[in-house]
Amino acid sequence: MTYKAPMIAVLIGLAAAGFSFAGPAEAGTCSPVKAKGTGKNVARATDDAQDNLRKKARAMGGKVTQTSSNCVPGPSGVVCKINAVVCPK
Repeated sequence: MTYKAPMIAVLIGLAAAGFSFAGPAEAGTCSPVKAKGTGKNVARATDDAQDNLRKKARAMGGKVTQTSSNCVPGPSGVVCKINAVVCPK
């Protein structure tokens, strides 16, 4: 009965050693990105924001997977903000 405690300790040690050689997980590699554009009208502001988003995604070396946009009138025209998720290619 006294050999159970050392055997459990050895098994826990082996498990810990096995986990230390495991590689990093790939989950969570996508990043949230925000882009903003302004223009005289909604179409121009949206194009400007999409251009900004495209440049940011290219700089990160990824592709845009999800987007949501919000356009509101501002003092100098229309302001569009895009929230997106960029994942590696």
